[in-house]
Amino acid sequence: MAESSENPGSIIIGEGVQAKGTFKVPGRAVINGTLEGELVAKDIIVGPTGKGVGKFQAEMADIRGEIHDTLVASGSLVIRATGKLTAEVFYKEMEIEKGGEVQGKMTQNGGQPAAAGSASSGTTKG
Repeated sequence: MAESSENPGSIIIGEGVQAKGTFKVPGRAVINGTLEGELVAKDIIVGPTGKGVGKFQAEMADIRGEIHDTLVASGSLVIRATGKLTAEVFYKEMEIEKGGEVQGKMTQNGGQPAAAGSASSGTTKG
């Protein structure tokens, strides 16, 4: 997985960097630092040192760090062994590796918050 300027329309928030605001990224967003606010991207990758607080929306989300508040994954959501979600989560497909954590409300419905779907609340560990 290349994480450089080879990926046009992408953003990388490096380890130790703190960013706040609203971001619309046509490609991949890699978070290794801290992002507070709103992020809409095609793909979101939260590295092991990454932390996101706010509203995040992507086609594909790969979580190795932390997300707090809201996450919408219209395609696939992968929570790695080091990943931790404390959020309201909307997803189409989800995979949780052993050790990955989810706390909050989970709704499987194609990643659309307004649509009706099956929901469960509580804490899940992979």
